[in-house]
Amino acid sequence: MNRTIKWQFIFSFVSISFIIIGAFSIMTLSLMDNHFAKYVAERQESEIGEYTTSLERIYEENEGWPNTADFESIGLESLHNLIILKVYDNEKNLLWDPASSDELGNKQKMQDNASYMDKIMGEMEHDYVEKTVPLFNGEQKIGEALISYMGPTAYSEHDALFIADMKNNLIIVAIVALILSIFFAALVAKKISGPIVRVKDFTREIAKGDYTSLSPEKTDIKELDELISSVNALSVQLENQQDIRNQLSSDIAHEIRTPLTTLKGSLEAMIDGIWEITDDRLQSCYDEVNRITRLIGSIDKINEIESHQDSLNKTSFDLYALAENISSNFEALFVKKNIYYALNGDPLFITADKDKISQVITNLLSNAVKFTPPEGIITLKISNEKNQALLTIADTGEGIHPKEINRIFERFYMSDLSRNSFLGGQGIGLSIVKSIIKAHHGNITVKSDYGKGSTFTVILPVKR
Repeated sequence: MNRTIKWQFIFSFVSISFIIIGAFSIMTLSLMDNHFAKYVAERQESEIGEYTTSLERIYEENEGWPNTADFESIGLESLHNLIILKVYDNEKNLLWDPASSDELGNKQKMQDNASYMDKIMGEMEHDYVEKTVPLFNGEQKIGEALISYMGPTAYSEHDALFIADMKNNLIIVAIVALILSIFFAALVAKKISGPIVRVKDFTREIAKGDYTSLSPEKTDIKELDELISSVNALSVQLENQQDIRNQLSSDIAHEIRTPLTTLKGSLEAMIDGIWEITDDRLQSCYDEVNRITRLIGSIDKINEIESHQDSLNKTSFDLYALAENISSNFEALFVKKNIYYALNGDPLFITADKDKISQVITNLLSNAVKFTPPEGIITLKISNEKNQALLTIADTGEGIHPKEINRIFERFYMSDLSRNSFLGGQGIGLSIVKSIIKAHHGNITVKSDYGKGSTFTVILPVKR
């Protein structure tokens, strides 16, 4: 089942928080149980040590084992702490033990206490432990004490309540932490998903052809701002493409309507006998048909180039020599407009489709001549940089308006400066150039100082 990005984020965040908090809680409880059990065991050993020390002190003070009454205080204190104490001399003679009723009652208390601990702390391991501890006066053994208690660790009620409170507090902390994680996850998810949802709605309107919708506001998240900027750029580009299509429809209709109207009028005049059918009038009709044919052929040319990128007829040739040969074809135009032309560079062999590269140079030079005024300057330079061939054509012509410079390579785009271009004024010349360069895995850029001139730079791989 698909989830929204908001719920996916919340689910992921809460799952991670649950795992982390759960692992932390389990680890804390385990460490607390282990360390506290160790502490209780050490405390129990300390108490037992205190009893044996007290017994040894009694022997030392009395210079021998005293009467039974002298053991009462130590024995009763041990019973109070749920420890049964019996004292023997070296001959295993019993010197003191609690009354049978006291011993039985103490054992029952031990069982009751164990059951109570289980109720507070959960099921625990309980065993009745009997431990014999030797008694010494200096280095002389004077007897031994038989100590009985419930082990392996004897928790007091206070200990058990402390552990239980700690566990309850940890559970409360874990629950609060999970609630806070859900809250912050929802907050962050809303902050992230909100702009994405707005971008989704914005792109939906674009898909419907509505480019007037307000774009989503910027956020403080870099990736989302980049996404919004990209979508805005896409919207602008699509709107521009729509304008181009509208303009294309109008211009193509005009360009086709004009020769058709002329052709229709001429044919009707000759059919009705108003005009005499002559060779000149038939030639005029034929020229109008050719004009329509060239227009449609120009439109097909780009599709042909782009659909046959892998079928380029690549050979190795000297790019400088090719530019030199093409430049010679423009000498009459240079002289006619009194344009100073210079070709700079050195021989540079590249592997490419020679005919199509010839078309690139021809188109670019044609545009340069078209828009360079008399006594202007055109330079063509061939150079090699980082195993890439650079072909640069610079002119001192009219330049390109800043609003137009990013659109001149678009198919069918026509600015006022290129309307009467070399391919019949349909905004196809530079688009063909770009398609050829792209087919060669190259690139073309333009820089222009409006009113002063333009520089086109073609970058081609030397070998590919």
